[in-house]
Amino acid sequence: MKKLLSFLKSPPIWFMAIVWVLTIIFCALSLVVVCLGFTGEWTYVAYAFAATTLAYSVYSIVKFAPKIKRSIIDALRSRAFTKRLLEEYGFRSVVIAVFSLSINIAYTIFNTVISIVASSLWFGAISMYHAILILMRSDTLLSRHKKPRASYVRCAILLIFLSLFLSLAVWQMISNDLAFVRFGWTVYAYAAFAFYKIITSIINLFKSRNEAFTIKAIKYIGFADALVSILTLQTSLLYAFSDGSYGFANAITGAVVCGLTLLIGIFMLVEARRKNERRK
Repeated sequence: MKKLLSFLKSPPIWFMAIVWVLTIIFCALSLVVVCLGFTGEWTYVAYAFAATTLAYSVYSIVKFAPKIKRSIIDALRSRAFTKRLLEEYGFRSVVIAVFSLSINIAYTIFNTVISIVASSLWFGAISMYHAILILMRSDTLLSRHKKPRASYVRCAILLIFLSLFLSLAVWQMISNDLAFVRFGWTVYAYAAFAFYKIITSIINLFKSRNEAFTIKAIKYIGFADALVSILTLQTSLLYAFSDGSYGFANAITGAVVCGLTLLIGIFMLVEARRKNERRK
């Protein structure tokens, strides 16, 4: 018994790998059982295994977190690209912006196809929104080595234009009683992602206060994108859990999102002008 307890207290990595795999399997099985409404004694067995493996996995992660962190950092620092990604804030911001740009391109293609097939102005508006984000992120990335201030000003103007476009999209959403629909448990996953997105974008705004024009533009674009994520999250939650009309709530949140996006664009223009005057 003591040997077993000692083994469980400090398990080898191969054993923990097996436990983590089983945790994923049993937790996924439990979610399937809940979503599909299965009943029976075997469901309690699945819940018990899921709870046991999850608890032990959490224990192992907490216990070995410092060692795992050191191993990951050492592995990242052994390669030039990942070392720069880890240590240079500006380089990391550019890489994340490139990744976000690829997601915007995929969303634009998808929503454009849907809008054409379904003859939907709503999906067309979403496609245009992502197209504007593509334009801003592409301009910022391509101009980071040449005339970044001019690109910063163009980004500010596009954000002002984006706020006007968003106001039209919000009006269309309210007048036609539209919403971003998330099915089943995916609404909770999207809620977690949206809150993570807005929190990290706010933190990045403060971190980039003294950075170059390119990095600041990337962070402002990310913040504007995160604001729209909060709007889409609200419409998804109200659609999933509200029985009545939710136009008023969407109108309030939409007005706040559009107003903040407009203020960001104006603030960027003022900041670019002040820095230009100081330089002169």
